[in-house]
Amino acid sequence: MSDTSNAPADDLLEFAPEDGAPDRPGTPSAVRPWYVLVVDDDEDVHATTRFALGGARILGRPVELIHAHSAAEAWARLGEVKDIAVALIDVVMETPDAGLRLVRELREAGLREMRIVLRTGQPGYAPEVSVISSYEIDDYRTKSELTQTRLLTVLTATIRAYDQIRTISRSRAGLEMIVESATKLFTRTNLELFSRGVLTQIAALLRVPPNGLVCVRSLAGAEIMIVSAAGGFAQYAGRPLSALPDGPLVDLIADLPRHADPVVEGGFMMMHFGAEPGGELIAVIEAGSEIADADRTLLRLFATNIAIGFENQALIDRLDHMAHVDPVFDVPNLNAFETALSERLADDQIECRTALVHLESHASIVAGYGLRVARSYLRAIYAALAEYEMGALVVAMIGDGTFALIGDASRLDPARLHAIVTAAYKTDGVEIASTATSALLDLDAAFGDDTAAAMRALAAALQHVRRTRRNESVVFDATMRAESDRRSALQRELKRTAPDGEGFAVHLQPKIEIATGRVVGAEALLRWRYDGRAVSPAEFIPIAEATGLTEALTDFVVTEVGRWARARAKSGATPLPVAVNLSPIDLGRQGFAARLIERVRGAGLSPATIEFEVTEGVAMQSTPWAIGQLQILKDSGFRIALDDFGTGYSSLGNFGDFPIDTLKIDRKFITPLAVAHAQESLAAVILSMTQSLRVGCVAEGVETEEQCKALQLLGCEVAQGYLFGKPADIGEFDALFGVK
Repeated sequence: MSDTSNAPADDLLEFAPEDGAPDRPGTPSAVRPWYVLVVDDDEDVHATTRFALGGARILGRPVELIHAHSAAEAWARLGEVKDIAVALIDVVMETPDAGLRLVRELREAGLREMRIVLRTGQPGYAPEVSVISSYEIDDYRTKSELTQTRLLTVLTATIRAYDQIRTISRSRAGLEMIVESATKLFTRTNLELFSRGVLTQIAALLRVPPNGLVCVRSLAGAEIMIVSAAGGFAQYAGRPLSALPDGPLVDLIADLPRHADPVVEGGFMMMHFGAEPGGELIAVIEAGSEIADADRTLLRLFATNIAIGFENQALIDRLDHMAHVDPVFDVPNLNAFETALSERLADDQIECRTALVHLESHASIVAGYGLRVARSYLRAIYAALAEYEMGALVVAMIGDGTFALIGDASRLDPARLHAIVTAAYKTDGVEIASTATSALLDLDAAFGDDTAAAMRALAAALQHVRRTRRNESVVFDATMRAESDRRSALQRELKRTAPDGEGFAVHLQPKIEIATGRVVGAEALLRWRYDGRAVSPAEFIPIAEATGLTEALTDFVVTEVGRWARARAKSGATPLPVAVNLSPIDLGRQGFAARLIERVRGAGLSPATIEFEVTEGVAMQSTPWAIGQLQILKDSGFRIALDDFGTGYSSLGNFGDFPIDTLKIDRKFITPLAVAHAQESLAAVILSMTQSLRVGCVAEGVETEEQCKALQLLGCEVAQGYLFGKPADIGEFDALFGVK
């Protein structure tokens, strides 16, 4: 109920026309108005307030009244209109203290920026001093004293206070937003995400929808690209600026001054951010016709942060580019391949095949034609692979002469792939063809999204194909995978058991003097059982060599032979020399010969009880270090035998430098021997050579009496093979062959 129901109308509000009253333009201003909430249960008060403030402008902006006749209606209006600057509230409305309670509720609801002026028609009802001290209000007036001029004066003062408080509040909020946005923006993973964040943050600072775009112009002067866009511009993201419809906006962006101050033109706010090495970033957002000074200040500060962030992002992008691109060839590298593989594994709807291609002849091409020509050749190979119609997602160069591919399983064909990587390419005036090995692997559900597992499988596939089918392109199928898995299992078990000799045993095969049938020596052969089954030396010795375990295996053999020799010595048996095979890998290790001699002596052996064999392949490589190691053994009194002679590596010119005592003829020359044709055989040539070089000779693989007679006819004195006996466990050797 109004506290002025019995008062004359003139007592409600008295507006005396005064000089200097503001003009009232005939057309509404396009400038955002000041919203003033009038809360009073007397309609006459609303009418007179409308009359008094009609067309009024305060601080250059029009005043727009929002009317409410009760506290409840006031809350409803507050929900409809934001940013109310001033509330003119009657003290007494539906209850004697309705206005006072509304004031308290407004402040408790967090409306701290709104300025509040209390009006009363009964000056003594609510004492002015008490109200001012108890309530957070800006002014307390009787309705009779609020003439038009006085009302405008009060509103001007309160609106000015509101504007200043809002500016301070917005500045504080803006600063907080800038700090927060810097944290968010600087963690963006790429330029598109970073620029999208810039657009969002600028819109938030200006309190407008994010309707705009962000462009990048490189330092090289290339076409301006739209890297992110929102609102009505969303469809242009990722396209050049020229894709925008013809209009002034394109010209505005192209001609934007290169400074940090925001530019407002044509209803758009535009900002320029320049930084090395990323070029220029240009943000454009629809923001109306003007920006408050406080907002400009915030935008300048924001621009400083963005310039730093843009520079950081450009550096990050450059580092990311360097991390995923080969620096020499400027093509995707191993990191790029692994990223593409990870994305492909995550998409289980697409059947995918990967491939590793190793150019076997790459090293020889470098040696024969030089690095520049070799690189040109690799570029030609890469270009051919990249153009190959196989649905490839990526072709990467992951090492010297090694390529990795991902493509559709139905189109990445081994035959077509092999044709590309082994074709002749003319580069720098030279026509070059290479040999290559390729392993193709289908990505199945077994890998899930485990990129590391897929990479391991792919590497294992190439390793297996290079070992078993070198210079071919092969799909790594289930059978090959089982073979590879077995090799891996054997390798793990060898690493576990080789140091202690677990599961290993030494067998001896006798060397027989043909003329008398007497055992004159033996060859030590290593045997291994894994998972209850015997593993062929042809299978586990290469694995041991590849994993550096052969020295431990040699130590085991020497130890077992030493134990056997000591037991024979105690029984009074005649010393019998046992030949131990040496790995070419060990001969290449520094100090191997000295360590071996120490191990031999520690086992109680001497040159009378042990000698050493090396394969022809190692000997004929003329490796100075390996020959030096053998010379140390020779100088210490140990005999050296050359095994597998004639298997394809021989070079007669090397024999003069090689410290050998015995030459062993390979079984391939013994198998065809017959008495009738013995003198015309290659075995006869080899035996003649040993006699000329004055070195001993042992024939391997003798299995028939005919072969034995032919060898005796040719003058061969010692032989070994199944005709005389298969290898036997070292503990049973003496009894089995009657050795005393």
